[in-house]
Amino acid sequence: MSTDPVQMVKELLLQAGAGERSLAALHGYEFVRELGRGGMGAVCLVRHSSRGEMAALKIMLPDIETDEHARTTFLREVENTRALNHPNVVRFFASGSSGNVFFFTMEYCDGGSVQGLMKQMGGRLARNETGAIILQVLDGLIYAHSADIPHVLLADGSSRPGKGLVHRDIKPLNVFLSGSGAVAKLGDYGLSKAFGLAGLTGHTEPRTVAGSPPFMPRQQLDNYRFAKPEVDVWAVAASCYCMLTGRAPRDFPADEDPWDVVWQRDPVPIRRREPSIPAPLADLLDLALDDRSDLHFQSAAEFKQALQSVLA
Repeated sequence: MSTDPVQMVKELLLQAGAGERSLAALHGYEFVRELGRGGMGAVCLVRHSSRGEMAALKIMLPDIETDEHARTTFLREVENTRALNHPNVVRFFASGSSGNVFFFTMEYCDGGSVQGLMKQMGGRLARNETGAIILQVLDGLIYAHSADIPHVLLADGSSRPGKGLVHRDIKPLNVFLSGSGAVAKLGDYGLSKAFGLAGLTGHTEPRTVAGSPPFMPRQQLDNYRFAKPEVDVWAVAASCYCMLTGRAPRDFPADEDPWDVVWQRDPVPIRRREPSIPAPLADLLDLALDDRSDLHFQSAAEFKQALQSVLA
C-alpha cells in the first residue's frame, strides 16, 4: 500500500468496492477530494454511490506497528465517540482498521473549520460571530460531558459504562461549520486522546499526545489520562480568545519548548492583544483562562451562562 495518506484512502475504497470484509463500512463510497492532512493521517470527502450522501473519511496512521491490544484499546475508545448524538457534535458513522491503518467515516461539514473561516476573514472573527459559534460549542460540551458512554477508563486500566466524555483537544481547527456556517459542531471528539491511550503514537511521554499546547491549561498536562471537563471549558475560552485576537492566550517563542511554555508562562490579558474588546468580556475571558490554581469555571453550563451575560 502507498505511504501517501490520500492515496491510501483511494486504495482502501477500491478494496472495499472489491468486497474486502474488513472494509465493509466503506463499501459504496467513492473518493471526491482531499479535505486536509496532518501528522497522523488525512481526511477526504467521499460520496456514497447509491445513497448520494457525503461523508468525511479520516485515516489515522500509527507511528508504530499495532498489536491486537492496542487495536482493541483504540477502537474501544472510539466507541465512546460513536455514542454521542447532538446537533453541535459532528456525528460519527463507522470505524475500522486494515493492516496498520485506522479509518472512520463521519458527518461532512460543508463550511469547513473555524480556523479556515478565520483565515478567510483576515485572521480573526467579529465578536457577534465568535459569540454565536462559542455558545454552540458550549452546548455540545454540556451534552457530551453528561452523555451516557460505554467505556469509562478506570485507574486500573479497566473500563465500565459511565457518563461524560472529555474532548481534550478543542481548538478552532476542531470546530466545524455546516448549514452555510450557521451551525457549529465539535469534531475529532476523543480520537487524538484515544490514539495516545492505546500507545499508537510511539511516544513514551504521555503529555506529547494530550492535545495542542496553545489550547491547553496546566491542569491538563498534570493529569491528561483522567482530565476533567473543566479543561475543555478552558480550551473553549482559549478558542474564543484566539477567534477574537488571532493569537493564542500564551506567547509561544520559537526557541522554547511549547510544553514548558504551558507550565511557565501565564496567558496574556486579552486587551493587551486587542484593546477594543469590551471590558466585561475581557474580564470574563481573563478569569476563565487563569490556570495558576484551580480553574474558575468547572462546567460548560457555568461558563455559557457567564458568557451570555456579557454578550447580551
